[in-house]
Amino acid sequence: MNSNLSNEEIEKKIDESSSNPTKMWELINFYISKSKKNKDKEALFYAYRYASNTSKYPLNIKYADSALITGQKSEIKKILLDAYLNRGNINMSEEFYQKALDDILVANKLSQESGNDYIFNKTIYYIAQNKIYLGQYEDANRELETCLKFFKDNLKNKSSLGKNYEMYYIYSLMSLIDSNTKLSKFKENKILLKEAFEYIDKNKLEKYLPYFISSVGTNAYYNKDYETAIKKLSEAVRLYNDQWQHNTEVFYLGLSYWHTGKKKLAVKYLEELDKHYSKTKKLDPQFRSAYEILIKYYKSTGNTEKQLEYINKLMTLDRSYEKNYKSLYQRIAKEYDTKKLVAEKNRIESKLKNQRIIFITLFIILLVISVFFGFRIYKEKQNYKKRFEEIIDQLNQESSTEEKLMVDSTEKVEDQKFDYDFYNKIPGLNPLFVENILKQLDIFEKENKFLDSQISQKSLSEDLGTNSTYFSKIINTYKGKNFTLYISDLRLDYIIDHLRNDVKYLNMDVKELATIAGFSSAENFSDHFRRKFDLKPSVFMKMMKSKL
Repeated sequence: MNSNLSNEEIEKKIDESSSNPTKMWELINFYISKSKKNKDKEALFYAYRYASNTSKYPLNIKYADSALITGQKSEIKKILLDAYLNRGNINMSEEFYQKALDDILVANKLSQESGNDYIFNKTIYYIAQNKIYLGQYEDANRELETCLKFFKDNLKNKSSLGKNYEMYYIYSLMSLIDSNTKLSKFKENKILLKEAFEYIDKNKLEKYLPYFISSVGTNAYYNKDYETAIKKLSEAVRLYNDQWQHNTEVFYLGLSYWHTGKKKLAVKYLEELDKHYSKTKKLDPQFRSAYEILIKYYKSTGNTEKQLEYINKLMTLDRSYEKNYKSLYQRIAKEYDTKKLVAEKNRIESKLKNQRIIFITLFIILLVISVFFGFRIYKEKQNYKKRFEEIIDQLNQESSTEEKLMVDSTEKVEDQKFDYDFYNKIPGLNPLFVENILKQLDIFEKENKFLDSQISQKSLSEDLGTNSTYFSKIINTYKGKNFTLYISDLRLDYIIDHLRNDVKYLNMDVKELATIAGFSSAENFSDHFRRKFDLKPSVFMKMMKSKL
């Protein structure tokens, strides 16, 4: 290796060797060694950054940490903020979104303080990526239009070490096209795609060509032109010459084949995504519908084993999405967008003469709001506690009453006579027939057959040897409620009993409890729970835990 190569020349050779991993790593290791030997912390940072962006997990995280440590030791602010941004980018590629957002927001803050427009616009680009993951395409669009203009305006500035305006111009263009696609902005994309292909052709950047061909395919899919989508996405897959998995193309090829009726072929593509998930335990939320299609397909073929496998995987994924993406959404809204608003507010206030009066007024308003909402939360908690105690007392009383009735019925069982008046409450129905139905219902309840999610008034009436009309009259007269409430209350009593007596049920989520009890959905379960107990199931479980 020629030791007289400048840092810029080394970086250029690394970029040119992207299709030859062995040669590329030889150059990166040489770059690292040369920088250490020369004690050039700035060059060492860029060398580590190359290593982090080229290696796989967990090495990429370690190299990103080394790049950050080097940036901190250098005491050069532009390197430090670039180091935070780089580690944020690596964490985001590994779907560690919380850690990624932490670093990106630090870089965003430092870039504003230092006036580093290059890094500031890179942070805008990566925050836009987080918003795309959350499906906030309108917000992402605004961010991407801003950073795209900046990188495009600086395309001629290619010689500065550690800066790559061209790459981020292409990335921003690619990402803007993607978000436009999701928003059905096909006319805007026609102009942007023309710009992209002309720039790639003019500057001989063939390595980016398949990405934009893929964008054409995805655009066609959302425009319901499935044949074009299949053609372009397949072409992109053939042209890729890198180490990355291209799940986006696989996903949209699967969906396109599904919509054209080639279901077996579609399933083969979608199962490739499942292989990726089984290997990494990570899957982009935009690919979630792949599992819905796989479940639907195997249900139609009668393969219940596969159907159950994909249902379980989808439930696991949903728990992960609910936990990770809900939290990420709150953090973006609070730590990024709010900061931009506060910065704008401060610039306006700096122009006002009565700044102190405005500050005090705002403080008082916020204090009043805080006290108001704090009091409301306190009162709500007190009401929850009171209602919880009432429910427990009521359940204890019911349990005691049931035990007494069981004892009484055991003592009187020998003397028990047929109660004609009791079973003769429904005109036109034989009392012996009513007695038989009620006894069968007792068995139905004791054997917990109400947990079957497929149970219906029609199916149960047939099982008991009657018709739906007679059965409905018996339920309403002797159970005091319609069939739906009767079944729901049995299920709720079953679950509430287990919540009180088996701690493992308190550690389940609402979806799991709903499934166990036979409810069609967590929402249906929660609605009936609130109807019967005037309390959310999650609140009841939390208070039950605190009582242990």
